[in-house]
Amino acid sequence: MPPEGMRRSSRIPREIAILLVGSDVEGKVFSEQTKTVLLSRHGAGIVSQYALSAEQELILRRLDTDKEAEVRVVGNLGAHGKSYTYGVAFVNPETDLWDSKFPSMTESEREASRVLLQCSSCKARETVEQSDLESDVYLVNEGIVRTCKSCGSSTYWRRAVDDASGEPVPVEIAPPEAQETGEPVEALPAVPLETEAPVQPAARIENKRKHIRTKVNFKACIRSSAFGEDIVACEDMSRGGLRFKSRKEYIVKTEVEVAVPYSPGTQSIFVRAQIIHVRELKQERRFRYGICYTKS
Repeated sequence: MPPEGMRRSSRIPREIAILLVGSDVEGKVFSEQTKTVLLSRHGAGIVSQYALSAEQELILRRLDTDKEAEVRVVGNLGAHGKSYTYGVAFVNPETDLWDSKFPSMTESEREASRVLLQCSSCKARETVEQSDLESDVYLVNEGIVRTCKSCGSSTYWRRAVDDASGEPVPVEIAPPEAQETGEPVEALPAVPLETEAPVQPAARIENKRKHIRTKVNFKACIRSSAFGEDIVACEDMSRGGLRFKSRKEYIVKTEVEVAVPYSPGTQSIFVRAQIIHVRELKQERRFRYGICYTKS
């Protein structure tokens, strides 16, 4: 059931047997018989034993009617033991999978669904009217992953700080990144690294990657025995792994755990991964890493 404080009138608590087909955050393709815990005209709350990431798409099929629909993971709603509860939304908003009549939102509920959000990356602000599922995920996590038009990628959004004047807050443009300070770089024993090559026009080459990368712009948490929890900037993701920047110097083949997207103080799902690529960015005094998910 949704945590206390969520709007309830536009959703129906009901368990329906479903088949969930897709891939988890490690890129492992799965087909899982599971259930819903609540229904919404926009999607459902579902239970899964697999770690899923916001924005990924799955196939959801009702086992009693064989009707199916494409759904998008809105976010995590909670965990119990080795099971996770997610809010998922229909990719096609006209989908009617549940054959149920849902109560309309009251005006007070509609007003409560409007929230001023701020992109954690570029600081742009938007007034958003959230669906019931988006509102649930937002309340549980105190934030939500959504597409930022300014960043051109999926980013983490939180409630914007109220403007003291009480006037509508215009969209803000992120200031240029501040100059790096002379902070020391934490390092493990030195290993050969690729140096930053001079920028040169490059011819287009065939993309031979196994998984397509998606540009993102939010935080991840890398957990290791060497550095503990390292909050980093995630640059892109795929079904097989992700790429990020950090001031910490990891060694190739280092075993880590990663949670993405990550926001301190909220529920996070960590999965096992391994550093497979290291590149030194001398001008930024950082390192760029590629990691791949490993089998649990």
